[in-house]
Amino acid sequence: MRKLRYVSLMMVLVLLLALLPGVVSAAPPAQEGQSYTVQKDDSLWAIAEKFLGSGTTYIAIVTATNAKHEEDATFAKIDVPSLIQPGWKLFIPSAGEAEEYITLAQARRGGTLVISLGTDVPIFDSVYASGIPNLGIIHLVSQGLTRIHPEGGEPKVLPVLATSWTASPDGKTWTFKLRQGVKFHDGTPFNAEAVKFNIERMLDPETKALARSAFAMIQSVEVVDEYTVNITTEGPFAALPAQLAYSPMAMNSPTQVQKLGNKDYHTAPMGTGPFKFVHHIKGQEVLVEANKEYWGGAPYLDAVAMRPIPETASRVLALEAGESHVVYHVPPRDAQRFRDNPDLGIDVLTPPQQRIIFMGMNVQWGPFQDNRVRQALNYAVDKQAIIDNIFLGLTQPMDSPLPPTALCYSPTKYYEYNPDKAKELLAEAGYPDGFEVTLHFGSGRYLLDTEVVEAVQAYLADVGVKVKVIPLEWAAYGAMIRKPLEETEIQMFLIGWGLPTLDPDLGIQTYSKDAWAPGLNTMFYSNPELDGLIAEQRATLDPAKRCEVVKSAQEIIMEDAPQIYLYYEPQIHAKRTEVKDFIISVTERVDQVHETWLEKK
Repeated sequence: MRKLRYVSLMMVLVLLLALLPGVVSAAPPAQEGQSYTVQKDDSLWAIAEKFLGSGTTYIAIVTATNAKHEEDATFAKIDVPSLIQPGWKLFIPSAGEAEEYITLAQARRGGTLVISLGTDVPIFDSVYASGIPNLGIIHLVSQGLTRIHPEGGEPKVLPVLATSWTASPDGKTWTFKLRQGVKFHDGTPFNAEAVKFNIERMLDPETKALARSAFAMIQSVEVVDEYTVNITTEGPFAALPAQLAYSPMAMNSPTQVQKLGNKDYHTAPMGTGPFKFVHHIKGQEVLVEANKEYWGGAPYLDAVAMRPIPETASRVLALEAGESHVVYHVPPRDAQRFRDNPDLGIDVLTPPQQRIIFMGMNVQWGPFQDNRVRQALNYAVDKQAIIDNIFLGLTQPMDSPLPPTALCYSPTKYYEYNPDKAKELLAEAGYPDGFEVTLHFGSGRYLLDTEVVEAVQAYLADVGVKVKVIPLEWAAYGAMIRKPLEETEIQMFLIGWGLPTLDPDLGIQTYSKDAWAPGLNTMFYSNPELDGLIAEQRATLDPAKRCEVVKSAQEIIMEDAPQIYLYYEPQIHAKRTEVKDFIISVTERVDQVHETWLEKK
């Protein structure tokens, strides 16, 4: 009797507490499963805390919802847990069912995911590394404040180490709220001081960061409190949250950077990411291991290994043999073969295109000082034939320095194939018999890049321009093209520029004099009118007016022709079917790999 009285009193107390506003925010664990519609700003972690008492049980909701989806298509199918959308219908299991689903999810743990790129990571430090896919491997260890939606959707900019951001009325000062309770792998707290340190490291001329010009608009970084930072720019700059998602701006442990110095930090980097650095054996392997204390939940995988395979055919063979789980840059014919033969157990991945591929010309060198020569080489190359024959028509020729996925993209000029016009322009410029030129490229970095180089070489030979091709390993190539004007040997080169922020500022500022090598402008091109437009679009808050300014900038770049404009690179990658919840984002980076798992067969 006393026991019953005690239980009755407890029930009354619970009911009274439930009636008091704000006292109990979380629902008690459900006795029966129930559906739930995702609300704005919901996360699976928060939903799990509310209904199951702990954010770590979110995987039970994922597994239960996907199981329900098989029976009832009104329930969502959750492929990437971090990308749930408002309006999705989830299934919240009961407390007892949740334990069973968690046990099922535990079976996902373990294994090493092997990724093969065409090039090695040049250096394991985001400040000095180049190549967005390579930087994606670095971001497994060192994260940014923000990231771009992996499918290019809305909202475009997603939180990572920053949880929210607001701009001042004049658009010059952005206040970022930071994720609390996060530590770098060496135990150093992540806070506003760490953000200030990393941004100032990027901006310090002594650092010689490759992407310094991309952040040159930042005037100051102010620590407001431990988890709040103000970033002030020279003028209004609406794109700052997206710009901070650019891969070189990763957060590294100030303690470790100061301990090892800029020169040696890459030997033992410390970030906040889901994986910890183990080793980087040049040309062979980058190995990172799971961070069991990761703030976003321990990864399923034990480790990720990136093993570079420059030869395209060898990369594809490694995938088919199961030696690699994921490979970048699969030729279109192989991709079609994988689609036609599902028994091979290979999925083809085709994120949106956001990279331009071009032949850069050092406009301070010899014949390339004359705009007529640069335009002539553009008319000399049949871009559409290259696309049709090498890429099976899966892309389009460049008609802008921005990709079609970019904000403010505007098709402005297309250099059609016209060898007669090319010869006419060369003769006008004083080169009726052509000239000789060297062309450097990093073999294996881009899809079928060797075939493209050979095709361009042949087209230029037809108008009298004799090209000596010099292939290099990616790191050596990157070091060569980053030499300043007084040291460079570069005359012409093949490279691709991605636009991982999808904002035009990053796409056009690389044509400014501020971006000259050792920055990204290795053509040593500049135009004062263009520099003015770059500054103007940054200060223009009205979106439509800004796009008009950006359109004018695109027109100048295409007319000045510091490059042979080729095509937008098709993004064709592949993975084995046992790799689950894996994505390559629109930015070309592997994304949310802590949610990836290997199905055991």
